[in-house]
Amino acid sequence: MANTGDSTQLLVVYTPPNQLNEDIVQSNAKYIHSPRSPDIQLHLQGKISLHYQSAKHKAHFPKERDRIEGLGGKIHIPPKAPMGSRVIVRSSLHGEDVGLAMSRSIGDWEWTAVGVIPDPDVRIVNLDDFWSQHIYSSGGELEKNKKVFALLGCDGLFDARQAEFVGRHLAYGLFESSIPSYDNNVNDDVESEQSKHDNNNAEHMIEVGAKLVNMASPLKEEWYRDDITFVAKVIEL
Repeated sequence: MANTGDSTQLLVVYTPPNQLNEDIVQSNAKYIHSPRSPDIQLHLQGKISLHYQSAKHKAHFPKERDRIEGLGGKIHIPPKAPMGSRVIVRSSLHGEDVGLAMSRSIGDWEWTAVGVIPDPDVRIVNLDDFWSQHIYSSGGELEKNKKVFALLGCDGLFDARQAEFVGRHLAYGLFESSIPSYDNNVNDDVESEQSKHDNNNAEHMIEVGAKLVNMASPLKEEWYRDDITFVAKVIEL
């Protein structure tokens, strides 16, 4: 897992419920298609746990600040909101001082001279060990119902919503909003049903993604909304 900048990545383990409650299924479907309201919320029926969450690269962190100021860079740190720290550079492109919201990035070449580097933090996760710790039971048996997915999202999402909130929505989209799966079979009818299943799952995931973007956006359209990008991928051993 590698990260440069202020995006967030993590691994999520999803444990399904013994049985889905149909009333909650209908309530969640209503939530996904409803206007934003505090009275309607998502109720994930399974459980999730978050693992290996990456750290953001922000200019006020001691290691980042020492490098930048050591090269003559200027850093602005809002007293009441230090996570809004900026690396200030006189931009020849814009002809004015510009603040970069991260201390590491790829492509912001005007900040290179003052210590903004592209070097990622890299963390290697051994999936055999991870499965042993989180997917296998104490008796060494594989808990087949458990699922694992990787999640990556930019600051426009995670500055507005907690990782738990994002993880619950994507777990719902991946595992609780889809129709039952079909076994692989050479039978043409079964393959046709599998294709329908895959298409329906994709549509469900797009709907959940659109809802998540909506929930991370400002309440008023005239307020500033940062870019919101994310991706989730189911991982199998």
